[in-house]
Amino acid sequence: MKRHNGFPPRFQRLRRFRYATRVLRELRGSHTRECNMCGHVGHFQAQGFPPRPDAQCIRCGSVERHRLFMLVQSEQQVVRPEDRVLHFAPEPEMARMLRGFAREYISADIRPGAADRVLDITAIDLPDASVDVVVASHVLEHVDDDRGALREIRRVLAPGGRALIMVPIVEGWADTYEDSSITTDAGRLEHFGRHDHVRHYGRDLRTRIRDAGFDLTEHPGTPDQTLRHALLHGETVFVARPA
Repeated sequence: MKRHNGFPPRFQRLRRFRYATRVLRELRGSHTRECNMCGHVGHFQAQGFPPRPDAQCIRCGSVERHRLFMLVQSEQQVVRPEDRVLHFAPEPEMARMLRGFAREYISADIRPGAADRVLDITAIDLPDASVDVVVASHVLEHVDDDRGALREIRRVLAPGGRALIMVPIVEGWADTYEDSSITTDAGRLEHFGRHDHVRHYGRDLRTRIRDAGFDLTEHPGTPDQTLRHALLHGETVFVARPA
C-alpha cells in the first residue's frame, strides 16, 4: 500500500474530507454576532477569497470595515451633518451610511459610470479646500502613487477637514512592501495577495500620512467590539487632519 507522508491514502482522504466539512461549516457562520449597521443578531457568513469566517452580515451585506467605520462614527462623529463628503471607490454599504450623515455627498471613481464623478485620486479635479471629509476605504493599496494621492487629499480638504483612511496593514513590518516592476495580475496576486493591489502596507503608513501634511489619530476596535461585531483583529480607521 502506498503511503503519503507516512499515512495510508485512505487516511489522507478521510483527513481531507473532515477538513472540507469543517470549512463548509465555518462558511455558514459559527458564532452569534451583532451588526451595528442594521441590527441583525445571529450568524454571519464568510466572505472573500480566501474566505474570512463571520465576515458578512446576512441581512445588510456589511463586512468588517463597514462595521468598524460605524463604530468610529458613533463614538467620534468623524462625519458631521454640515460636512461635504468626497468618497472614493464607493461601496454601497458605506455610501448609504455616508449619505445619511452628511449635508453633501459625492462619490468618485476613476472608472466612468462607477460613481457620481470620474476623479483620479492622484490628481483630484476639484478646487483647493473644497470638501470637509475624504473617505478612502481600501483604496490606497490599489494606487500606484499613494504619496501623490495623500497630497491631493490634503489639498482638497478644507481647514478642520478629515481624511478617513482604511487599508490592509501588516503591523509586523516596519516598511511597506512594494515593487513597481510587478505589473501582471498573477505577480500581484502572488506578492500582494490581490491581483489589483500594488503594495502591502507596513507601519510606515503613518509616516506617509504625516509627510503629506496631516496629524493622525487611530481608531481600532476593542477586543469586545471585535468579538461582538465580527471585526478584523487590529483593523484601524486612520483619521488624518490637516496639520
